[in-house]
Amino acid sequence: MSTPLLSTKLHSPPTPPKLVERPRLVERLNEGLYGQGGRFARALTLVSAPAGSGKTTLVTAWLSGLDRPATWVSLDEGDNDPARFFAYLVAALQRVEPGIGQAAQAMLQAPQLPPPESLPSTLINDIAATPHPFVLVLDDYHLIHTLAIHQQIAFLLQHQPPRMHLVIATREDPPLPLSRLRARGQIAEVRQTDLRFTPEETADFLRRVAHREISAADVAVLHRRTEGWIAGLQLLALSIRDSDDVQRLVKSFTGSHRYVLDYLIEEVFGQQPPDVQDFLLKTSILDRFTAPLCTAVLKSQISDLESQSVLEHLDSSNLFVVPLDESRQWYRYHRLFADLLRHRLELGQQANVAGLHRRASQWYADNDLPADAIHHALAACDWDKAAKLIMGFSGSLLKRGEMVTLLGWYRQLPEKVVRANPALCIEFSWPLILTDQIDAAEPYLAQAEQVARKHDVVPLLGGIAIARAHIARARGDNAGVIELSEQALALLPPDELSGRSIVALNLGMAQWFRGRLEEARRALAEAQRTARGSGNEYARWTASIFLGRIEAAQGNLRRAAESCRQIIRQGGQSPIVSLAHYDLGRLLYEWNDLEAAADHLQQGIEIARRGGVVEFEAGGYSTLAFIKQALGESTAARETLHKAIQLLENPSISPSTRLYNLASQVTVALGQGDLDAASLLVGQFPPPEEAGSFPDYLRLMHVQAHVLLAQGRRAAAAVQLADLHGMVSRAGWESAIIQTRALQALAAPTPDEALAFLIESLSLAEPEGYVRTFLDTGEQMAALLRQAVSQGTGPEYADKLLAAFELECSRFQVSGSTPLPGPRPETVQPETLVEPLSDRELDVLYLLAKRQTNQEIAHALCVSVNTVKTHLKNIYGKLDVNNRRQAVTTATELDLLPHP
Repeated sequence: MSTPLLSTKLHSPPTPPKLVERPRLVERLNEGLYGQGGRFARALTLVSAPAGSGKTTLVTAWLSGLDRPATWVSLDEGDNDPARFFAYLVAALQRVEPGIGQAAQAMLQAPQLPPPESLPSTLINDIAATPHPFVLVLDDYHLIHTLAIHQQIAFLLQHQPPRMHLVIATREDPPLPLSRLRARGQIAEVRQTDLRFTPEETADFLRRVAHREISAADVAVLHRRTEGWIAGLQLLALSIRDSDDVQRLVKSFTGSHRYVLDYLIEEVFGQQPPDVQDFLLKTSILDRFTAPLCTAVLKSQISDLESQSVLEHLDSSNLFVVPLDESRQWYRYHRLFADLLRHRLELGQQANVAGLHRRASQWYADNDLPADAIHHALAACDWDKAAKLIMGFSGSLLKRGEMVTLLGWYRQLPEKVVRANPALCIEFSWPLILTDQIDAAEPYLAQAEQVARKHDVVPLLGGIAIARAHIARARGDNAGVIELSEQALALLPPDELSGRSIVALNLGMAQWFRGRLEEARRALAEAQRTARGSGNEYARWTASIFLGRIEAAQGNLRRAAESCRQIIRQGGQSPIVSLAHYDLGRLLYEWNDLEAAADHLQQGIEIARRGGVVEFEAGGYSTLAFIKQALGESTAARETLHKAIQLLENPSISPSTRLYNLASQVTVALGQGDLDAASLLVGQFPPPEEAGSFPDYLRLMHVQAHVLLAQGRRAAAAVQLADLHGMVSRAGWESAIIQTRALQALAAPTPDEALAFLIESLSLAEPEGYVRTFLDTGEQMAALLRQAVSQGTGPEYADKLLAAFELECSRFQVSGSTPLPGPRPETVQPETLVEPLSDRELDVLYLLAKRQTNQEIAHALCVSVNTVKTHLKNIYGKLDVNNRRQAVTTATELDLLPHP
């Protein structure tokens, strides 16, 4: 089944034909939109008043006179699912500007919803780029009670571009930062007292709707008793229009709003013919309706043509029906009127209500509107039908990320109904798993497995294995993912493309993380094939990206680059495409095409940022940092690393991304000649067995070897690299073999061994044109290359690498640490110190003297705050002081710092 958005929810109600003009309120709304009297335009207009106050009528009338486009969303209970809410919000915004929200749509189509602030962030950027101002109306906002949605709208308001003006119509104040908006003058408000009719408006309204002359005295009485309440006046006008005794109505019209409402409903309802009364009562169960649907609910008591005639009569008679489209095919009752009709229906025809819902459910199912069909099946307590409909529709909702809606439906089913159906148990487990409620999902999977094994139902066992494999992946259990995924593939039929694509993708990624390239290639190729067949583009591009990484790992850099370019060409703005830009950037970096590499990293970061995927964005900045350093842009490298470190504060970031950033910090520190910082950072590496994955392990080992060599600890580096070479050789990671052999050449105990290692590395690297693998190891590698050329070993390729070394030197005219803001002067340390301060400790001391905070020092040096604290502890110990002030005073006296 498809999951269409209902265009009727994006249609603003038409302006009533007998509208009472209200210039004072229109002026209030215009002031909020345009500003007046030196005030700026406001971000939000809040129209907050009880039911029947005329909120929607006022807003639609105001919009009809505006000089800018407006778009509308009529909200209902089903919109409490964040994914569904934002799907409608994006659809409404695209009616103003088609380009708005394309990144948000890609995020909504991803397997899991992005972080809460990501969706509004992408919309804010798109709205800011919109060429013309517009108004967005969220009607019936009081029906929204999901905290995540309120938080997202609050974020949108906080950063809202002036291009958009937001209008919220609601029965009660929403949980948004209204006080803060008032304090900043960013909100215009229309409330119940503003919406009440004045005596003059009451007289005008009664005259227009009742079609009778009413004395000024009677108007005054009616206005006083209704207090200008529009719903009451509308009911009253309808009663007067059809009454033979207006005086009796006026005299009997007393009491509270509740009494008045009940009385007038009886008056208006009682004056309708019996067939219209029956129509009103039975169709009141519907949130929206069209003639064929009404006919179905009424069980063919009337024809579609007669149903349409009744709807047109109700519309023309102002009997609280609201058209939902221009052609007046779809309608809804006024919320207040619908509530009253349903209450009357429950009292008078309770036994028949379930049957009405069943007929509505069937009509919706027959017309491919499954969400409404499920709603009415549940209302009818028709559990078997509801379960069948939910199972048929759950796949679409899972793809759209509408977990809240799906879980809400499942939880309305009696527990015994769910547990009696093993397939339903499996379906129920998925939204639980995808919302991190794994413990809640386990009992349903266990129940399904018990029944499936008892009756040997192979397809069910395959579905259970898929779910359990996903749970294993969520828990970081790669071995479990592999075992369960292989079970699932063996159990699933060949034509179950959707399931097979998910399982094969999980299996391929798990094998990649364990370093098993050929096993990963087979699984990912299957994932790519089945994802293409099932239309799962996200899975297809993810599989393609990892297949490209396998090519790169096996030394096929050019094939890997072409794979990345194909994904970039065809993948659009999906967040996963950012990884293809990153991978291509790393390949270009290896070929020493640094400007092109940086450009692809910037493109990928922008896609990740627009897509709201913080993890991808942090990884992009971590890579861009060492590319900037290679370009000789040391300050930019530090600033880029700082952006990554800020993003890493998000608790959802994976350990792998954190390790990657740590390795990048070491690379940048080495590039800036700061061996102290690099050594300190390497000390934060986890033990090898805790690296998490094979690629993480390789990265950390190579970075650590670089630091050992920079420290002059060649023997320790040689031992580590020998073990590493054996491991990568057995695994078939050609690129890692080349990198390891290059480092072994620098760690070798004798010149002959060094040259042998280098020659092997060069022979493997030359076909694919590796450059930075050699360049990043420093001047000692250049000396070895000159020696190789002198002995006639690979002269052409070695000459190319030596030319790259010369270019590198031109970028870095000054060696050593990158100058800090307000450069630290060279210092001669006194012999009286117990232990000299390191260069990095002198940097920290220099910034300390400038009264910078720990956070500011961390930013300047591109390290964590904890690292700054460690440096300070060392400084205090070496200077024999206890605090910052004493450290600066003592360092000044020792001429470590310039005197004031």
